[in-house]
Amino acid sequence: MFSFIRKKNAGSKRRSLFIRMLVSNCLLLLLPIIIWFFFYTQFEHIMKANAERSNLGMLEQMRLNIDSNLRDIEHLSNQMILNPKLRYLLDTPSKNLSERYHLVQFSRDYLKMYSHMTNNFVYDFYIFLDRSDSVIKPNLVTDSHSFYDKYYSFDHLTYEEWRKQMISYHSQTYLPAATLQRNSSLKNDPMKVITFMQSLPVEDTSTIKGSLVVLIDEAEIHEMTRKIESANGSSVYIVDQNHELISSTPGASPLSKSILNELKSNTGLLNTHLNGQDVMVSFTTSEQVGWYYIDVMPLNLYLHKLKQMEHLALWLLLLCILVGSAAAYGITYRNYFPIKRIVEAIPAGKFHPRKAAGDEFDYIMEMMKVSWDEERSIKNKLTQQLPLLRSNYLHRVLQGYYEPPEQMKQSLEFMGIQFPFPHFAVILVQVDDLTRFAPNQSEKQWALVRFIISNLAEDSIYDLHTIHTIDLEKNRLALLVNLLPDQLGHPACRVKDIVSELHRILETRFKLEISIAISGVHEGQHQIGEAYLEAAAALEYRMVNGQLSIFYYHDIRQQKLQYYYPVETELQLINCVRSGDKEQVVLLLKQLFDMNFSDESITPELGRCLLFSLASTLLRIMTSDTPAYRRLTEGDIHPVRFLLSCKTTDEMFEKAKDLYLSAAESFKLERSDHSEQLLLQIQACIQANYADPNMSLNLLSEHLQITPQYISQFFKRVSGQNLNDYLTVVRMDHAKELMSDPGLTNAQIAKMVGYTSDSVFIRVFKKVEGITPGKYRESMTKCDRRIP
Repeated sequence: MFSFIRKKNAGSKRRSLFIRMLVSNCLLLLLPIIIWFFFYTQFEHIMKANAERSNLGMLEQMRLNIDSNLRDIEHLSNQMILNPKLRYLLDTPSKNLSERYHLVQFSRDYLKMYSHMTNNFVYDFYIFLDRSDSVIKPNLVTDSHSFYDKYYSFDHLTYEEWRKQMISYHSQTYLPAATLQRNSSLKNDPMKVITFMQSLPVEDTSTIKGSLVVLIDEAEIHEMTRKIESANGSSVYIVDQNHELISSTPGASPLSKSILNELKSNTGLLNTHLNGQDVMVSFTTSEQVGWYYIDVMPLNLYLHKLKQMEHLALWLLLLCILVGSAAAYGITYRNYFPIKRIVEAIPAGKFHPRKAAGDEFDYIMEMMKVSWDEERSIKNKLTQQLPLLRSNYLHRVLQGYYEPPEQMKQSLEFMGIQFPFPHFAVILVQVDDLTRFAPNQSEKQWALVRFIISNLAEDSIYDLHTIHTIDLEKNRLALLVNLLPDQLGHPACRVKDIVSELHRILETRFKLEISIAISGVHEGQHQIGEAYLEAAAALEYRMVNGQLSIFYYHDIRQQKLQYYYPVETELQLINCVRSGDKEQVVLLLKQLFDMNFSDESITPELGRCLLFSLASTLLRIMTSDTPAYRRLTEGDIHPVRFLLSCKTTDEMFEKAKDLYLSAAESFKLERSDHSEQLLLQIQACIQANYADPNMSLNLLSEHLQITPQYISQFFKRVSGQNLNDYLTVVRMDHAKELMSDPGLTNAQIAKMVGYTSDSVFIRVFKKVEGITPGKYRESMTKCDRRIP
């Protein structure tokens, strides 16, 4: 190695780092001696501190695990005690067959569902109903005496004592571990359980009508404490706020009162005596139920380890001195070798340092400067590509892409995009014809047109505003306008000025036939996507009024261009009529008429179009069921002629209501009890699980234990509606209810109704409703203002 250094220095003026590094590493030989003395004097303190921290850390981890499971138990308790069906069962003293069916139904539909919410920490749970002298648990309904004799009983309680305990007041009470006899289990050996009890109902402490009992497997707690016990050879105790022992390590000695009296803070350490032994006591407090988690470790365990470590330290000192010299040389060579390889590899490149280097580090630094110059050159090339990157990024922003504020700020700075003002609007410019500008409509001419529009918008006309242009298609551009704050004029007026000037110049100077669509003015970068959708909707209005060339979204929105009868409402009407739900039929018709006639802005022609639609819906319902149609048309009543003979709005509503109620009654007579019950079960299952993104026909089949093919055919035959369509309608119903809360975003609502992304939710909502969620919220706000 030294010969290599001499050879390198012979041909170079650089001083080698190897000697300097070797001297430095040799000085490190003094470090083991210093460490040994410090180790010898401080090791006992360190070991004790580590043991204390380790005990407290493992206790804290155990507390978090147990508290998490206790929190799940209390959550399960709250889920069950707030169930309105349970409240009904608590007040029902009857023991006849029908009421017993309610108990079975509750066990099957609810308790079985709640049992899926538990884990191994909860062995089982049941509910005692005093008035009906019943005990219900998942897949079991029986009387209290049979339950205690044949299923679960405690060694320390007779039946009468157990029943008295069931009707005593308990508010989320945890009872100490006791032996449970499992008479009905395949493993009928006894087990230790901790009992959680909650008296029912919760709000009435004077009259106890029952109790919720959750059995906690003490073995699971022992499993959580086993790591502490095996690591330190200690014993773990769980004590409640009254210093009553809840659970402890099997075979552990009882805690003395002196130790329990020291538990005055939330966490701490004690050095005391237990059974003539010096022990270290670590304890922490449960934030969930106030329990004390106590670890008792004999001091001689880690003092023994201390002596062993002292001897090990002596041998380690000798070993470090012996191998230190060899290690210093080896480490020096190993650390210098990568530097040597870098220095040897650098000349292989095409760049060379500009001045002589003092040593290897100076040489490497000089070459890094050369690399930095090359990096700046690459960045300059990247800057040339920024317009394309900027256009792609703005195109995604128009499509609704939105990043977190800090991340979006960084992206905008990188792209060189500025949004200095809070208000935004989107202008879509569609080139309809450029024949007068360029008879030869080549790609070059189209590119020239887009260039002209972009320059007019960004440079020559609107220097006060910030405008970014985005190429969407060959003949369409989008102008993203960041409006300058102006307290004297309304933002919409400023947008109109921009559009009027742009339209005038393009038609008079450049002879371009264009159509321009303008969105509303929105505040905030997250609303850019909504503004783009508004502009796109306004541009589509060309199909209705082609003689116009400028379309304002707000003007189109204020006109009554259509009547309100979404596909969702039609599907709900069909479903309710075929299911015989008269009340829901009347409610849907009332909502439909209120939405169309409450502001008296609908024209008679549109009103008759609404009647044609209602008549068409009725014919679609009745043609699928010939007996029902014959019953409806008894007495020479023609539904369509009867509905279209209306003269007033009230008459229209009454006749439509009569016809739809008659149709619902006809279907109700045709349906069997079994089919109705199965349909209700399917609908109830969908209502209960609509928020699950995995909700599907297969999941419904597993829940009902019926083949997917039969469910699909049955639901289509009975309700006249596809199962997926019904699930979509249910999700949209709940989504519209959630939209009344302005604090919820579309992304939050999408997750709450079972969609994995807000883009899918917006697409489905628009397909069902015909409008976007944002427009629907605006319509809700208008209705709220019109209704006193």
